[in-house]
Amino acid sequence: GNTANNTSYGKTDDAVSLKALEHSSEQGITFYDTSPAYGEGHSEVLIGRALKPVRKDIVIATKAGYQNWSDPPDFSADAIRRSVAGSLGRLQTDYIDLLQLHNAPMDLLCDDPTIVGTLEALVTEGTIRAWGFSVKSPAEGVAAIERFKPWVIQTNINMLDMRAASSGLLYAATQNGTG
Repeated sequence: GNTANNTSYGKTDDAVSLKALEHSSEQGITFYDTSPAYGEGHSEVLIGRALKPVRKDIVIATKAGYQNWSDPPDFSADAIRRSVAGSLGRLQTDYIDLLQLHNAPMDLLCDDPTIVGTLEALVTEGTIRAWGFSVKSPAEGVAAIERFKPWVIQTNINMLDMRAASSGLLYAATQNGTG
């Protein structure tokens, strides 16, 4: 199959990727996280192609802000809407279950209320079902929860990185009903 060389993890093969996605769905995996920046949209294309037959049974999370890793991010209202429109096309769907801003600086979000307003408008319009933030650190996630009350925060948490627990993120998320 086609190989994509513009990934964070090395070369990929479309046929292998499609087979893995189809197999994951057959095994009961229902949550898929992606971004326009992953393979410059190619990840979304593959997810859309492989999972279109089971779309109603899965949850797709994608992001806005970065279109690739070589250009600076753009979190403006117009850029978010353009990003969502592109993601919808690549994912072959008419809604996104979860849209997250991809490492948006908290000071920018505080300075420009139209950013979060755009996320809320996209929910009202039915284009996205929920919104949140992918954050660089759990401490940033705590600040985001306290200030913006997002539906979801995405950050690292694993056996080697337990900062989400020690920073108070898990507590703040529980207190605010944030996933």
